[in-house]
Amino acid sequence: MTSAATRRPTILIVDDSPGVLQNLEYLLAPHLNVVTAESGAAALQAMTSDTALVLTDVRMPGMSGVDLARQLRVTHPAVPVAFMTGIIEADLRAEAQELDVLDVLRKPLRPGVLFPALQGWLGRRDVLPADAPDVRPPQARPTTGHSTASIPAAPAPARPGVGGGAGVATVSVPPTPERVRQQAQMFVAGLSVLPGVTAACAFDPQGEPLTSPDLLNAQVGTYLKFLLTAAQTLAPHLRTTLPLKAAQMEFQDRVLVVCPFDGGFAAVLVRDTPGASSVKAWMRSRMT
Repeated sequence: MTSAATRRPTILIVDDSPGVLQNLEYLLAPHLNVVTAESGAAALQAMTSDTALVLTDVRMPGMSGVDLARQLRVTHPAVPVAFMTGIIEADLRAEAQELDVLDVLRKPLRPGVLFPALQGWLGRRDVLPADAPDVRPPQARPTTGHSTASIPAAPAPARPGVGGGAGVATVSVPPTPERVRQQAQMFVAGLSVLPGVTAACAFDPQGEPLTSPDLLNAQVGTYLKFLLTAAQTLAPHLRTTLPLKAAQMEFQDRVLVVCPFDGGFAAVLVRDTPGASSVKAWMRSRMT
């Protein structure tokens, strides 16, 4: 019989963004039992006697994370709660302290911050690795000479048994449409909470939106497709064979950043140049 000490803890993650839930589930599922909920009401229904921790977004339609924590203090007073949010304000800190919330983490959550926090909150250093893992869902690469995408893809990270090692065959298959769409949702969810971002959308290689378009619609995607194709064509004239990492256009107080990924590209509109730098750094941390 499995003892309580060796059983994997169950964590309930609450966020109204499917991309955020998918990203965190991929990150934590190898180590914890992960249950997800897209609203505070759904979270209350998902609570069980096995729930060891609730990690909830603060700003959600309907019941906010603060409201959820307040309700859990009545229905499940012994279950620890932690907040995550894109903007941490002094009032939120005060409310968290009043509700005995463990901490308020800034989104997007970094493994180097999240893993040590979970180890301490759960009192279990045996269930999570000491080193922060690669947070991206596994993504396949197009086989050389068989890719139908006109957008250059960033290089794949070295993984045990898949390319890059002496005597190891390179395994490379085209990404499935569903995998590309899931990755696009994950990117947009993370990009949307970065400081200064006013709009974000992911597109397929033809410029069609992979995520819900706002200001960045299909017409914008068509123009961006030509922009990236032109940048790819320009590369040999600059005597470089390196893949395109990003294209940036400035419109006085607005900056548009376009970042290719395997199977499409993400477009992000930000308020200033520092915001554009944050967007590019965020994408590079997930593509290198």
